[in-house]
Formats: sequence, C-alpha cells, structure tokens
Amino acid sequence: MPSTNRFRSRLSATRQLASCVAIAAAVMLPVNGAYAAKPPIVVTEGIKAFRLCTGSDNLSHVIEGSIDQKAMTTVSALHFKKTPAHSTYDWHAAPEEQYVITLSGTLEFSTTGGENFVLHPGEILLAQDTTGPGHRWKLVDDQPWRRAYVLIKPGDKSAFVPKAGSAAKGC
Repeated sequence: MPSTNRFRSRLSATRQLASCVAIAAAVMLPVNGAYAAKPPIVVTEGIKAFRLCTGSDNLSHVIEGSIDQKAMTTVSALHFKKTPAHSTYDWHAAPEEQYVITLSGTLEFSTTGGENFVLHPGEILLAQDTTGPGHRWKLVDDQPWRRAYVLIKPGDKSAFVPKAGSAAKGC
C-alpha cells in the first residue's frame, strides 16, 4: 500500500499545482486583456489658451487659441502662487513673458483694449502684454486662484496657436 499513498500524494500535488496555475492564469488574463484592449492615446487638439499681448495702440488685447502639445518652449523659471477667493488685481502689465497655468479658481480678465474673457482651471494664459497699462482680473468663484508661472526664456517662441479666424489685433 505504500506505493498507492505515494501515487495519491503525487496526484494531489499535481492537482494543487494545476489549480494554482489555473487561478494565476484566471487572475492575470483579465489584467493583460484590459491593457491590450485600451486604444492608444491620440492627441487631437491643443489645450485651451488665451494670449494677452500689447497691440500697436499700446493697449492689451486677448487672442483665443490653444497650446500646441507637440511644440517645445525653452523656459527659465517656474514658481507657484495662491491668491484667496474673491480677490481682484487692478490694471498691470505682465512682468515678463510667461505661461500662467490655472490649477484652481475661475477668473474674469479685462484688457485695456476693452475685451473680457473667463479663465477656468486647466486653461493656460500666455501673458505677453509686458508694456502699456496691461490687464486686470477678478476671481469669480469661491475657490482660491492656485497657479503655476512658467517663465519663457527671452527670445524663445511660445507654443500658442491662435484660433482660426481670431483677429491679430495688432499684436
């Protein structure tokens, strides 16, 4: 009888191994299948952006557009700032050319050229109105304005693409 016990022991071990392999395969297949089933990410359009610029009339103007996701811009510095909800900032020019990436807060901007626009979280402001009286803003929701300033290296080209049909406004 000892050979029968040995056979049963081997059969039991083989069944346990087969069960473990089956369980592992059942667990792994859906995971691998889930990754394989996802389509590749395709960039279809840029990130919504607004460009502030100084026109030939020495007033600030806004041009709506987007950021080209394939373009590269050389930057010189990055810093962050938080301003309390309901804050305002009166007329001022941008201190230097910079991207302002809004993380939270919704703002209404006004230009000295008489234009208004609303900037939402996730949208980009390209501030290039470094001369003239500039622009002003006010927070219009209950969130603080959290943002990242990304300073563009002097002389480098931005990744801003004007919206089709948007007027150059002398900028």
